Amino acid sequence: MTANPSAVATDWQVPTLVAFGVGRAAEFGPRAAALGSAPAVLIDARVAETDVGRDLLARLSAHRVPAASVTRVAGVPTLGDVQAAAEAVTLAGADAVIGVGGGSTMDTAKLAALLAVNPRWRDAERWRAGPLLDLDADREARLRPGLPTLLLPTTTATGSELNSVAALVFEGRRRLMITGRLAPTSAVIDPALNATLPARAVLEGGVETLARILCPYLAAPALGVTDALAEALAARCVIALDRVHAAPVDLEARAELAWIVAVSATQLVALGRGRYDHVLWYLQDPLCTMLELAKGTAMASLLPAYLAAIRAGASIGPRLGDPDRLRRLDRALAPALGRASLAEALAERLATWGLPVCLADLEVASGDAERLARACHESWHATGRLSGAELSELEAFFRGAREAAPSASPSFTPAAATSPGAEIQMKGGE
Repeated sequence: MTANPSAVATDWQVPTLVAFGVGRAAEFGPRAAALGSAPAVLIDARVAETDVGRDLLARLSAHRVPAASVTRVAGVPTLGDVQAAAEAVTLAGADAVIGVGGGSTMDTAKLAALLAVNPRWRDAERWRAGPLLDLDADREARLRPGLPTLLLPTTTATGSELNSVAALVFEGRRRLMITGRLAPTSAVIDPALNATLPARAVLEGGVETLARILCPYLAAPALGVTDALAEALAARCVIALDRVHAAPVDLEARAELAWIVAVSATQLVALGRGRYDHVLWYLQDPLCTMLELAKGTAMASLLPAYLAAIRAGASIGPRLGDPDRLRRLDRALAPALGRASLAEALAERLATWGLPVCLADLEVASGDAERLARACHESWHATGRLSGAELSELEAFFRGAREAAPSASPSFTPAAATSPGAEIQMKGGE
């Protein structure tokens, strides 16, 4: 079942100019010069210490684009970090903002560019209104356009270089700002920059991307063309991840995954769907915050339980997705996955890829599962498809997620320790 095209009305914003392809990082200097004469640069602290980071900063000087300021970003930004970055941009008299790194760095750059022009949104009281600030829906927001931005990702899956969302931590919890004013002016995406990213990080990023495709699809019917695109992207994503696992140095597979990340990060797969239909993002958030996990790892540990809850159609299931949509996806992906059930295929693959298939793999005890449920309820019970969710529903979901997934042979091994809240990094940086 798909939606009637004549009955669908949706907002669609795709303003970002994207330079995509192997070797496109060489254009970083000229594109920065076209953006402004004195940009503020925000760069991941670890990337700044690598040859890649030094080369990118040198390209600015080579094209006579002196950085008005350089800020090194470490980990998920707090509101204080964003306030400081916006202040630095303002004091430097920057006429553009450049972000180089993972999602946290690019989110910081986007927020700094917007808040440098809209200083009243630096006020902490505005961030106490709730976990989600949808300023497109707020007629009183009165946002002015921020400074132009150029983003260059050095890791997989984030999508921040192409979307209109930014996250920060305030009073110990993640907050999201959503507005078209956050959409980057331009982005340079060079898959070659990910060539040394550890295979584990690529696999985690791929799972995050797969969830970004699957979850809105399962939530509700949309346009036929949108569904077809989501089905094709999901199948190709799994195939690319299989290839990366089998041959970590398969640069063609990594480049294919980079394409899938870029397309999924646009609004193309979301046309005709609800704005907050990626329910798994809200479910995994307390895992990332409390256990300091990468989003891909957190989502992997919940995906089998998420699909099982939808198939069962009981308790929280209807909030997560439609069983008929899951059966349609089973049929669409069966040829590519070699299994009649998407849940079984993913559980097997997650285990093979060395990722968790349930919360028990993360050594989450029963009491911890209840803590996760409470944290999720406190933050997101009024958001999108979780709006009105009872605490008991979330407790039942997280308890179920502790059980081993069907047909999986878990071989999960924890990743090397990273700093709290940090993105998974490429060798020497992000």
